[in-house]
Amino acid sequence: MKNNYIIRPREASDLEDFVSLRRRVFGDDAEFIEFFDACFRDDYLDFLIIEDQDDNEVLQASLTQFDMGKLVVPEGKVSDIAGKSIEMSYAICTDPAARGKGYGSHITVYAREIAESSRKLSMLSPAEPSLIKFYEPLEYKKFMYAEQGSVLASEHVDFEFSHLQTKVLTPQEYNNYRETILANRVHIKLSEGALRFAAGLVTPATAGSAPSNNAESADLAGSAPALDAGSADLAGSAPALDSELEAPDCSGFLLISDGAEPLAIAACEAAEAGSLAAAELLTFSEDGGHKELGIAIAKALATRCGAMRCDYMMPSRSGSETSAALGMISASYEELAEVYSAATGECPPYMGFTFG
Repeated sequence: MKNNYIIRPREASDLEDFVSLRRRVFGDDAEFIEFFDACFRDDYLDFLIIEDQDDNEVLQASLTQFDMGKLVVPEGKVSDIAGKSIEMSYAICTDPAARGKGYGSHITVYAREIAESSRKLSMLSPAEPSLIKFYEPLEYKKFMYAEQGSVLASEHVDFEFSHLQTKVLTPQEYNNYRETILANRVHIKLSEGALRFAAGLVTPATAGSAPSNNAESADLAGSAPALDAGSADLAGSAPALDSELEAPDCSGFLLISDGAEPLAIAACEAAEAGSLAAAELLTFSEDGGHKELGIAIAKALATRCGAMRCDYMMPSRSGSETSAALGMISASYEELAEVYSAATGECPPYMGFTFG
């Protein structure tokens, strides 16, 4: 066993050591790992680096790879990577006592090669901007961007609302609105597992309960709400917002309207004391990235639920100087140039929920 270690999938007997490593590095517990398993079911693998220490097998590093969804490219773009499945490398961690041995690099490259061997794209979301330089030599390129920030409930914003309303959406409804909003922007169409995971984070009672894909139900990542004379126009009148569908605590998948005008959708959860987190906020205007409107909505949501501030993430505008690279992908520069060009003023690609 060269270098005295092997990389292999996690087995049932590894669970205790795996949970212990994740707890030491990220603070995750067995309950969270069981929740992740319930969300992604058979669409993920945990890879482990096992080191031989005096004939004892010791877990030194791990990485979770899961089905994030598919790469959606706007109509009119032609590329070999359009529609490809994306395998997300998540929770990449090394035991603090084993750092400096290259295990983080080795397990990341291993997962990338596994994805590419199945003609899939490998992707990751650096937990810190400083890690971008760590992943670039491993053949990952910055590709997906977002605006992240916080707004205080006491701040002045550029928009005022006369009658702000929120309606709780099912995961299926949220994903359908999401696809409509992002149709003209390179983005990831969420897998069922990713949607279940997001739903469980913002509304724990729904964990693992996203509608199934079958002939009797709509595809979770399928058809968007129809925009025709017989239905509510996304830029016009919104569906009636019944009082029992309101979200007074601002948690869950939400449709946000000002009276009859739908403004945005958001995935919100209560964060630390006195704050609200909009893990994703998409405006119906500017392909999801109307920043001033998004900030005003975030402030209004904070005020509505009695929070001091709202942290938010939303797509970036073309030419934005404040966007952050949140997604790195294992495609060639030539392939990426086929689907997105900053020089022509296109909206930057958008990943959505981050998985660091």
